[in-house]
Amino acid sequence: MEQGSRTKLVAALVLSLVFGSGLLLGYAASGGPADAMTVESSSDDAPSTGRRNRPYVYETMNPTAEQRASMDSIMVVHRERMNVLHEEFGVAQQAYDASYDALIQQTRDALAAVFPEERRAEYRRRLEEEYDRPREERARQGDRR
Repeated sequence: MEQGSRTKLVAALVLSLVFGSGLLLGYAASGGPADAMTVESSSDDAPSTGRRNRPYVYETMNPTAEQRASMDSIMVVHRERMNVLHEEFGVAQQAYDASYDALIQQTRDALAAVFPEERRAEYRRRLEEEYDRPREERARQGDRR
C-alpha cells in the first residue's frame, strides 16, 4: 500500500471513529439511554481544580441540578470514548510509523544498491547528514517528522 493510501486510510478510520462517537453522544444527549449512565454530580461548592467540568456555554444556560447531572453524565461518557479513541489512534499511529520507517529504509537500500560499493558509504553518510540527524534533533525537541 502506498504512503498516501495509508495516510488516507488512517485519517478515514479516525474520522469514522470521531463521527461514530459524535452520533452516540448525540443520541445520549437527545434522550437516549443516558439515564442509565448517570454519575454523581459534583456540587457547586466544590473547590475548583482549574479545569471546568463542562464547556462554558452550558453554564450560560443556567442549567438546573438535573440538567447538570445529565451533562456531567454525558461528559463522563464523552471522556471515556475520547480516551479509547486516543488509544486506538496511538496504536494506528505506531503501526503507520513502523510501516513508514520500513518503507523509507527499503527505498534507501534500493537506491544505495544503484551505486558501486565504494560510493555506497558516501551515499549513506549524506543521507544521515541530510535526513537522520535533523530528524533526531527535531525528535529531541518534541516535533514530529
